[in-house]
Amino acid sequence: MSASVTKLRVKDEDFLVASMIERCPKSMMIRELLQNAVEAACTAPEGSRRVEFSALEVAGARKLALWNSGTGLTGPELYRMCDIAASIRKETGMDRNFGMGAKVASLPSNQNGMRYRSCRKGSVQEVVIGKYEGVYGRLLRPGADGKPVEVSRVTEAAEAEGRPLDQEWTEVVLLGNAPEQDTVADPYQGQPRSAPRWLPSTIALRFFRFPQGVEVVIRHGATHFARDAGRIIPMADRLATLRDYEAVRLPDGIVLHYAYDPSASLPGTPEEKRSLCALVHRDELYALQTGASWRRDAPNFGISFLARNISVLIELPEDYPVQPEAYREFLRYRNEMQAQAKVADFAGLVAQNIPAWLRGHMAAAMPEAPYAQEATETLQELLQRLDVRRRRPGLKPSLDPKLNPTATDPSLLPPEVVPSLMLLRDPAELADRHLTHRAAAYYPETHQLHINLTYPAVEALAARLRALAAENQEPEAVTRCALTVAERAMVLRIARAIAYGLSKRDQPREWREPHLRLLLSPESLSLAAEDIDSGWAEAEQAMRQALQDVPLVTD
Repeated sequence: MSASVTKLRVKDEDFLVASMIERCPKSMMIRELLQNAVEAACTAPEGSRRVEFSALEVAGARKLALWNSGTGLTGPELYRMCDIAASIRKETGMDRNFGMGAKVASLPSNQNGMRYRSCRKGSVQEVVIGKYEGVYGRLLRPGADGKPVEVSRVTEAAEAEGRPLDQEWTEVVLLGNAPEQDTVADPYQGQPRSAPRWLPSTIALRFFRFPQGVEVVIRHGATHFARDAGRIIPMADRLATLRDYEAVRLPDGIVLHYAYDPSASLPGTPEEKRSLCALVHRDELYALQTGASWRRDAPNFGISFLARNISVLIELPEDYPVQPEAYREFLRYRNEMQAQAKVADFAGLVAQNIPAWLRGHMAAAMPEAPYAQEATETLQELLQRLDVRRRRPGLKPSLDPKLNPTATDPSLLPPEVVPSLMLLRDPAELADRHLTHRAAAYYPETHQLHINLTYPAVEALAARLRALAAENQEPEAVTRCALTVAERAMVLRIARAIAYGLSKRDQPREWREPHLRLLLSPESLSLAAEDIDSGWAEAEQAMRQALQDVPLVTD
């Protein structure tokens, strides 16, 4: 050590240890325990690399146990392993092993104890750590000579419980926060509450793939539903079995996984098999978006329809400039700002590389409209007249905070093209975009304009248009004409509002980012949609023209 430096010390070690443990998200417990078990199993001979979740009875209560094959620990190694920031046979590093994950993530929910056992060369050693008398540490128990010890030899007890002695292994049993707690069904003692499928779902939504040859198994009794028992199929393997799946490999090492699963939206589908979006780094999922959150944001990724059936995973190469934060709950970029990495950072990249077969599925889901081409041409003409310039978010996150794409001189940008018009009638698709009670939504990341053709303004105008028909004209045909004309009129109103809104992007001093968000918001577009009076003359003329082809009803 340099003579000009004195090491910083920890004044209150008990407080530091307790604060590290009790600030850790409880949800990381299974991740940390399973990651350790998988890494240890990799040291076992090929064909016997196995990790098992099971249920054991301890003092009359059911407890969750995690067992793995692989090189076991001696008594002294088991002792050292219990210390914070300590690892056995692992290299610690800011982007690798922290030496505290499993202990820190598990002890908040297992203050009554975590029982570690390890078999090394036929001898089984045991240590129990927890929170005793207000302090986190190893539990002292009577040894063979009656003196208190931290590590006990329990070979006979382990053998009686059915654990093998002819191979090496390690096991941890979660004793929870109370002796009577069932840690299989209720690992967090109700804080938070655990769903019946919490264990298989937690594993599947965190681990994208396991190392080659490692088998992870949930045994009967360790999960609520018998159908969940057996080998866990990681997401990478499951997606590869789908008929509609493609991994698009980019030159910089990023791999984009696109999957379409018609069964993903069926009632009763397990959570891990529903549609989702996530980052993948070193075989783990981060920044996960599922359910309504993913369906709402999917158009930003170019997923214009069928978000309930489409999953997208952005797999970053191992050397990508990100690293997990202290508790591995999310990724941070390795730059000055150290911002949290999000799936939205790669939305443009995902949209640009959507495979043709997936675009075909989405195109087939959009309803036809005879006025769509006219609306597109009208909008393009207006964008040209207003001299709107193209601005898009980057395809990937910029790691240089000094770069500001919004500061680009507008005259250097190419002319804006017409947004892709996505017309919607399906209630589920509308609900996914939060458009059930809104007229439209603009997605700047993909330059798409989604329009709700069932918005009340359409029926309000259609009712006025139906009154223009003669009494003896065929009613159903009149209704169809009125709806088509009313839809067309609303689409054109919204298109004009978007064109004028986009033109304000080239006035950054007068129209800043918050103003633009409001201007192009669904609420603002809804107000434009409701102005049925301003376009009445044009709509009336279009309806009278259409009525000329409506037949008369004859007796």
